[in-house]
Amino acid sequence: MPSGNRNKFRSIVARYLNGSADEEESDMVEKYYELFAGKPDRLSKLSADELAGVRERMKGNISKRITPEPVRARPLLPGIFWRVAAAVLILIGTGWVFFVVREERKPGVNRSVARTVVHRSVKGQTKFVVLPDGSRVVLHGDTQIEYDRDFNQETREVSLTGEAYFDVVHLNVQGRKPASFVIKTGKIRTTVLGTAFSIKSLPSEKEVVVTVTRGKVRVDDGDKHTSLLTANQQVTYNTQTTIADEKVVKSQELTAWVQADMVFQEMPFGALAEMLEKRYGVKISFQNPQMQQCLITGRFSGTETLDEVFKVLTLTSNTKYSLESGELILSGEGCR
Repeated sequence: MPSGNRNKFRSIVARYLNGSADEEESDMVEKYYELFAGKPDRLSKLSADELAGVRERMKGNISKRITPEPVRARPLLPGIFWRVAAAVLILIGTGWVFFVVREERKPGVNRSVARTVVHRSVKGQTKFVVLPDGSRVVLHGDTQIEYDRDFNQETREVSLTGEAYFDVVHLNVQGRKPASFVIKTGKIRTTVLGTAFSIKSLPSEKEVVVTVTRGKVRVDDGDKHTSLLTANQQVTYNTQTTIADEKVVKSQELTAWVQADMVFQEMPFGALAEMLEKRYGVKISFQNPQMQQCLITGRFSGTETLDEVFKVLTLTSNTKYSLESGELILSGEGCR
């Protein structure tokens, strides 16, 4: 939804919530099923509080419109009222469930539904994710991470299936000891304070591999074995035998996949943009189509944010960029 339309819709909702919306605006908001079934983009722009406010005010308006006039009150009317109110609220609930389920099933869409947030990467493609605490994660192909909606500075737990590289921020919570960060892969728990490492836990294999590139981590299987690892150390757990094998490795070589898509030599800007769109989950457009032919050379570690990447790319390509509603727009003369 364009920003102008989004702001207009939110202002209508605001008037509806404070009771100043006219009949046409109220009718638009209260056609809940039409909005749920056909215009999910509008509702996705509202906060949880705004959605809750719409539902509560909608219930109040329904009650006002079907409450009988005192003069013509009949003994059976209260029963009719509750049957009608129940039927309307069931429709509201049905519309809401339909909206949530349909949105959740959309491929590549991450939603904070119920109690967890899920991020996935497709096979053969890396994906960059920034967690709520600022930690950065690069998902290898066909990987999923999941964390609670209450993920915060005191409770930081992530569940992993597949292979991912974590660059975890060090947090001190209100003068207390640093908040720990835990990655769960089945029975195996990897606990860190501030470090960079990779974990590989593929569903088709019976091993969990933890490789540390910086800092220190503790890995345990919840039963017999605990490993303390520092830079260039690796532990492999056999999830069936609970045997753990620790060794010294060249971590940079084993985690080279994190950087694979972020090293390019004279690549057309258009092709690079397509690659970055997939990695960062953002649409990239060119105001000047000729810019797509500019040849770009760059080298990144793979843990940079989209903003950090384009601050460098625009300096070397004579362009400017802006982020608007999930779209990165490139402008300028291009090619020096």
